[in-house]
Amino acid sequence: MYVRIAFASDADADAVGEDPALRVALGTLASFTATPARGYAAIWEGWGGEPVPRAPRVPIPNRTMLLFTGPVGVLRDAPSLAWYGSVEGGVEPHLVWPEDQAWCVACEVDEEIEFTVGCSADASQALAEALPGAVRQVRYGDPAPLYRDAD
Repeated sequence: MYVRIAFASDADADAVGEDPALRVALGTLASFTATPARGYAAIWEGWGGEPVPRAPRVPIPNRTMLLFTGPVGVLRDAPSLAWYGSVEGGVEPHLVWPEDQAWCVACEVDEEIEFTVGCSADASQALAEALPGAVRQVRYGDPAPLYRDAD
């Protein structure tokens, strides 16, 4: 099953400008894996600035990614810690998944509207409860809006 989760509007971001939707989603999904102590986060190597941290590279067409590992609960912060040594760097992963591949969170590098989660029906329901009004079910291959309207 696939769901798309809306990023928070700028007004809903927290004090350091972080979008809470991804953190809430990963916190929710952590209970839907048999391997919460081991997961992976990947981020486009060109996203966070210079110098690029030392990390294994994952060749994805048009976007070489840096790969980080750790407990699912901390993977949201792995890129910021690698680039800036702090969670306040604002660099979020573009892909996150647990070792057992029970689910996967994906965000296109250029996307600012929603991110996609492939997961079980139970995990999908838990996400909808944790992020009311922000989760919608989609089919594989459905087009995704990339940018907010400039209203």
